[in-house]
Amino acid sequence: MATHRVNKSGKHAPPFTRILNDSLHDKRLSFKARGLLSYMLSKPDSFHFYLDELVKHTTEKKDSIRTGMKELEQLGYVHRYPVKNDRGKIMSWELDIYESPSLRPQLGFPVVENPTLITNDLIITNEKDLNIYIALGNEDHPYIKTYLRYFFDNKHKKHMRVTEEQYTSIRKQIDHLISYDITIEQWEEQVRDHFDHLPKSNNGNIIAFLHASHRRFEIGLYDQF
Repeated sequence: MATHRVNKSGKHAPPFTRILNDSLHDKRLSFKARGLLSYMLSKPDSFHFYLDELVKHTTEKKDSIRTGMKELEQLGYVHRYPVKNDRGKIMSWELDIYESPSLRPQLGFPVVENPTLITNDLIITNEKDLNIYIALGNEDHPYIKTYLRYFFDNKHKKHMRVTEEQYTSIRKQIDHLISYDITIEQWEEQVRDHFDHLPKSNNGNIIAFLHASHRRFEIGLYDQF
């Protein structure tokens, strides 16, 4: 008996996810919960999970997904908490996913005093000093300048500001594309196609474009998306 694996080395390796074996071998978890954890860990770190969306990608029903999620929550792999407005009203629910319960900042289910809400445009927190925004219009990087030109032609305004953390991620993701020999001409072609088919309701944020870049350029997924 033998196990046959896909080649994951080289520049043309397919997207894949590295997951801690201890988590997948946790005997306290059902195989359903382990599969759910694996799926969630295969998504970008800032990915938002919704029950209806999870159901679309499995043969499991909603009740089954809820059961698996409850297992993960009870054992510290998932932390579910409310995001409230300044009046204390719950606006949405967020999930923090932990590859290992040992990564949890503390045991149990801590109360989040100033939760972070991630949107398509920026990161909003109650800690105003943490929100340092950067205007991409001052950027000289040719890939970013090309994107901003198409953004302005399509939206007739400047691109929204981004946080320092988002800016660092944008540069790293573009460097990742360049490491796969994606030329400025290829980049512009995909940017043009992106805006040609962009719905009016879409704000055109470069972050969302880069989020799907591994599919557009058929390259390996950037680990820190």
